[in-house]
Amino acid sequence: MKKLITIILTAFVIIHAVPSTVYAASEPPAITAETGIVIDVKTGQVLYDKNMNEQRYPASTTKVITALLALENLDLNKVVTIDAETPYTEGSRIYLLEGEQVTVEQLLYALLLESANDAAVALGKEMAGTIPAFAEMMNQKAKELGAKNTNFVNPNGLHDPAHVSTAYDLAMIAREAMKNEKFRELVTTYRYIIPATNKQDTRYLYNTNRLIYDEKTKVSANGVLRAAKYEGSTGIKTGYTSHAGGCLVAGAIRGDTELISVVMKSTDPGRFGDSIALLDYAFDNYKSVMAMQADTVLGEIPVNRGSVKKVEVVASKTAYATLPVEASESLINTKIKLDETVRAPVTLGQKVGEVEIYEGDSLVDTVDAIAASDIPEGGLLSVVGVTDETAQKIEKIFSSIILLVILLFASYVFLKRKQIKRRKMRRQERAMRYQSQDSRRRYDEYWRN
Repeated sequence: MKKLITIILTAFVIIHAVPSTVYAASEPPAITAETGIVIDVKTGQVLYDKNMNEQRYPASTTKVITALLALENLDLNKVVTIDAETPYTEGSRIYLLEGEQVTVEQLLYALLLESANDAAVALGKEMAGTIPAFAEMMNQKAKELGAKNTNFVNPNGLHDPAHVSTAYDLAMIAREAMKNEKFRELVTTYRYIIPATNKQDTRYLYNTNRLIYDEKTKVSANGVLRAAKYEGSTGIKTGYTSHAGGCLVAGAIRGDTELISVVMKSTDPGRFGDSIALLDYAFDNYKSVMAMQADTVLGEIPVNRGSVKKVEVVASKTAYATLPVEASESLINTKIKLDETVRAPVTLGQKVGEVEIYEGDSLVDTVDAIAASDIPEGGLLSVVGVTDETAQKIEKIFSSIILLVILLFASYVFLKRKQIKRRKMRRQERAMRYQSQDSRRRYDEYWRN
């Protein structure tokens, strides 16, 4: 009986000592918004989804892509002269006047802090000439960033039945925008001053995103009243029209984990509470883990017909994986797959393989493996695998041998000529002695006769 009890107790201890690899997230929050999403900025992984691909009116969250395009295409110090039509833009604005001169940077602050519709129009026209032409730029950019169900018709989000987007698409656009350090600076600025222009006095701009500053206003986040200001907030952009309801693209960072949330068709105060609830949920349940650091050496691969035999290979970027908060980082593993060989010339950054990143058995990302240096095509001997360095050594040895042969040959010729000269001189000397003896003999014979 004691043995049976001991076996049962041992089994119980073993079973409960084995860590579970199944991690259950807490219950997702209930939000007022009709659609919503949370993504891990570093991986793009969706951590929460409520109708994320359903089209809604984006209102002024549209201005994220307008700002991104302006940062990519305009000089911040460029002076923009306001045309005759822009001042008549409806809705939120900074009341630009015809002929007024403002910089691109000032317009961007107006766009993202005060949510100025007239600033959006001024920027769009400065880039594309007309609003329809700029809308084409917006839609092209959105597609490049992975937006699947978006159609923009204006740069500011003023209501138009054809002007639609989704929570998922706005998250992808915001993720790209947050790669731009100036954009990050803009969307986290609470107050900005535009000095007096040629047409108007000084303007004072204030950010409409309560998550970055408002400690007084209380909002309901998953049923709990709390201050609107959110720890680690990184912006990003509010939006509201009567048709769109309350919209907000929000961002926050804690430790190594950075998130973006999007809510659409909420209420004015509800968009802030919804965003807080979603960000809390994601931070409580998920974390970003570095899986591969940029420039990590992955190995070497042979180079055919190169000036050297091998090229070093490194990771092209830093890659992350998203894990449940309780999960061990040991779940992340990598598989390096390099090309067997590469033909010269090889250029710095050339893809020569890839690294697969796994969470357990699931592939979550791939990173290009790239050449760490330029490898020019080698000389003639590279055909048989001889590097230029070795070829140069061979050439030096061969040159030395040739030089030695030439010196030996020259020495031989010199000595041979000297030997021939000596022989010739000896023959001449013998001939002269013989001639002298013959003359003496003839002389003696003459006097004897």
